[in-house]
Amino acid sequence: MNLKGLLCPESVAIVGASGDTKKLSGMILDFLAKSGYEGAVYPVNPKYDHIGDLECYASVQALPCTVDLLVCVIPVSFAMEAIEAAALRGVRYCLLMTGGFGEGRSGDEGLARLARLQQLCEETGMLVVGPNTVGMVNFRKHLPLTFADWYSRDTGQRGGVAIVTHSGSVGGLIFSALQLNRIGVDYWFGLGNEATLDTADFIDHFADDADVHTVVCYMEGVRDGRKFIAACEKARALNTRVVVLKSGQYPETVRSTAAHTGKRPSSSDVYAGVFKQFGVIQVVSLSELTYVMMLLSSLGDRLGSRVGILSASGGACSVIADHVIQAGLMLPELPESLQTMLNSGIPVYGSSSNPVDLSADVVARGDILDATLETLKEDDCVNVWMVFGRPVIDRYHQKLADFVHTTGKALIACSGVPLTAEVSGALREGGIAALADPELCMRAIARIAAVREEDSQESALTMVSGTGVPDLGTIDPKPTPALWQRLAMQTSSTARPLLRVEVKFDCDFGMVLATSWLPLLAAGRSRVVRALPIQGQDLSSMVADLAAQGSHCPLNPVQSYDAMQMMLRLHGDSRNENESEGSGSSVEFGSENGELVVCLAEPRVEAI
Repeated sequence: MNLKGLLCPESVAIVGASGDTKKLSGMILDFLAKSGYEGAVYPVNPKYDHIGDLECYASVQALPCTVDLLVCVIPVSFAMEAIEAAALRGVRYCLLMTGGFGEGRSGDEGLARLARLQQLCEETGMLVVGPNTVGMVNFRKHLPLTFADWYSRDTGQRGGVAIVTHSGSVGGLIFSALQLNRIGVDYWFGLGNEATLDTADFIDHFADDADVHTVVCYMEGVRDGRKFIAACEKARALNTRVVVLKSGQYPETVRSTAAHTGKRPSSSDVYAGVFKQFGVIQVVSLSELTYVMMLLSSLGDRLGSRVGILSASGGACSVIADHVIQAGLMLPELPESLQTMLNSGIPVYGSSSNPVDLSADVVARGDILDATLETLKEDDCVNVWMVFGRPVIDRYHQKLADFVHTTGKALIACSGVPLTAEVSGALREGGIAALADPELCMRAIARIAAVREEDSQESALTMVSGTGVPDLGTIDPKPTPALWQRLAMQTSSTARPLLRVEVKFDCDFGMVLATSWLPLLAAGRSRVVRALPIQGQDLSSMVADLAAQGSHCPLNPVQSYDAMQMMLRLHGDSRNENESEGSGSSVEFGSENGELVVCLAEPRVEAI
């Protein structure tokens, strides 16, 4: 979707504008007057003839021209009249800050108002940002249409990031965190309740903008799951990253998202599966989001899941090694030949296996680090090296920068405590990520690596199954022996059910494929989920996720793959667009004499 007219309007009308800068509408006009925006600004308020140097108009009908963008900051009882007048004049975009359109306690009256707004937009072609939003900012064009106080703390750093958020407050925290860490932001959009324009529209638009490399989203759910999927596919194809912090992860927390934006998102495992499937980096906290963005801005595509550790402290090596494994990353032992080379420069009370304990001597002896870095130029089994400890980083940050410049390797300087601005700046200039918390750093690496490896995954499992989907006619979803014989699958009335595979309707994303180990359901393990239609690479990824959850379950990866493929054949990959809630089926698979079988007995674990 092309939203250039919204992002770069040549004229803006502010309905409810005020000369009092203590009022929200006055703050908007004040920010705008000081911003350097070059377009025309038309205040609308019958109480004023002028506000500052600007002529003020009594109503939308009184405006001298049809503006590109209407900003509505008036009470809900008057808002629809102004919006209808603008729509009838052909105003294309509306930034609706007013609340009371179904959120909170606005109830049936608010929902009726929202329906009326959406019908008006459908009839006239008007597109709305909001309602219930704190605004938008195009920093490139000096266009602040917001009353948020964080705008006044803008540091002027620009850098190819767009923030799209369901919450003005959370979006403001994201903006401030990125600014504090020298990550430039070009656009900020508060979407509120998404009457017409939603997160997917902005991902789609920014994917076409070569100057935007990352879209950061705070979201409480999707309005149209299939539209969101298409936007993320487009972004991935055009090398635009999408990073999402999503709330409403638990049944107990959905009541908050329902009250805030009207979102009642489906299960968190469905969202996690869709995010992974379509290249979205999901984070679970503001801190994780900040670290992910800092790593991406410094190291980008050089990040991977194989981590190496360098430190002057053996204890720190051990603690960080645990963090690596807890995050789901790998800590490869260095080859014996490489260890022999490292040992020639490291004192005998150090260690070279990975983690590499340089010993405390390195603080006074730069030659130990020199020899180590020279040796590591030959390493190809580690994706990213972390150097931990402020004394080493303070003394040798230039050596580290020279190493990165010479080798192009990914390097993180993790200090544990804050670095000086001088050292931090030198590290950034040298292409090194400067971070403080090693545990948070490993979690952030894992978030990024999971998506990178999903995109590049090539599994031999994709060669296991056939490519055709047989025409089975009308399907009885019950696993009858006759049906499975037509699919060449053995059945058993005695085998223990181990793996449940479901093709089912999800209220946010339509038909999905979900798998779960039955013996692990009682332990609260999540399902592994992907949206349909599905590709062989997606199935391979699901097999890998299943293996990570239940490696002790006695079905091998090929059997897990075959079970999922059989369900897809049963449902023809769910290409039917008329699938609806309640459609689909669930089948349990087990093993008998080492062979995969369909279990005809009742499952021994309570259904999900």
